[in-house]
Amino acid sequence: RDFAKQELKEEVVQLGVELSLYVAESMFLLCDDISCMLRFCFKLWRDDLKPSSPLGERLLRVMHYVYTGHIKPRNGVCQIGGKSVQWELIRTSLENFGTGIRYLHELITILTVGGFLDGREFTTHIEDALKKVEEKLRCAKDVSEANGFAREAMKSNIWDLWKSLFDTKTEQGWTQKVMRDEILYKMFPAFLKEEVEEENKARLGYY
Repeated sequence: RDFAKQELKEEVVQLGVELSLYVAESMFLLCDDISCMLRFCFKLWRDDLKPSSPLGERLLRVMHYVYTGHIKPRNGVCQIGGKSVQWELIRTSLENFGTGIRYLHELITILTVGGFLDGREFTTHIEDALKKVEEKLRCAKDVSEANGFAREAMKSNIWDLWKSLFDTKTEQGWTQKVMRDEILYKMFPAFLKEEVEEENKARLGYY
């Protein structure tokens, strides 16, 4: 049973890496409009995950690694407020991303608290969702690669961000929160400001 559980954990890490690579590829497809790309990242992180979830932490770090290391304009100039040429393609993949994220989050949660299950139902849903994402992104593979996406070159770095997923001794909760807040305010200041403004309007009765 312990061996089967360990195998399932290893499979979950691999699925997390695959999910992250598709997120990274999507970021490269959207990088002709930085605002559009960041909104895609923020939507994935905000809509489908609890902020402090282990999956949310990893995806946020992957997004930060891809953005700061490979996409962020070095001169600070970028198109903002328009719409990426590839947005419609990515928009059609959001539901599949969401499905994969939700099932992976649930499976990670069960394994993190010490539970055990067959896991095949979860992994099948995740694999199906990622396969649909892959099929949609395949038609724009030339574009993502022309924009700098290098799947194999990034895979080892992304795996490094995932390998400690079930190692509870790696980081303390406060360390994770500091890292999370730092990344959020570096990548998504405009969207966080929008959220605060919307919350204030709702509280004051504008809606």
